[in-house]
Amino acid sequence: MNPNNANEQPRKPPEDTGKPKRKRIRDRGIKWEEHYKDKSKAAKKHFDKVLPGAYFRWEGFDRTTGHPYYIVVGPAISERYGKSFFAGIKKLPKDPRKKAYSPTGKYFPALRGALAHASKMWGIRFPATAGSYTKAELAPLNIPRHMKGMVRPNEQSG
Repeated sequence: MNPNNANEQPRKPPEDTGKPKRKRIRDRGIKWEEHYKDKSKAAKKHFDKVLPGAYFRWEGFDRTTGHPYYIVVGPAISERYGKSFFAGIKKLPKDPRKKAYSPTGKYFPALRGALAHASKMWGIRFPATAGSYTKAELAPLNIPRHMKGMVRPNEQSG
């Protein structure tokens, strides 16, 4: 309760539904391995040329739920934030032939902020090769809206 607000009602404790509480992803003991698939290998290779240490992808298996997950941290573009860095996670389909959809996450003005968020939320280790990039380094790069985190080779403006 806020002592400055006499009208504020005390909060009720959450009701016990009898269901076991889910652990946060970082507390599930997932072993995250840096791993790149066909599309992400191309992005990694390109970003290592234009912004070394700016793009990372991890995969891990959650033994508590039986689901594989992946995490992506790297340059991206959004209508709301423009060019920035993204940290997101997504459950992979159990069938490897099925499409993995885009991860859900947050945008940051600096790569280090995105990596810190991924470390805090999902338990990844901070990569030793990570750069210290900000939005300013992304400004001259062309990041197509339809390909989050991907920059076409040899396309730089300015």
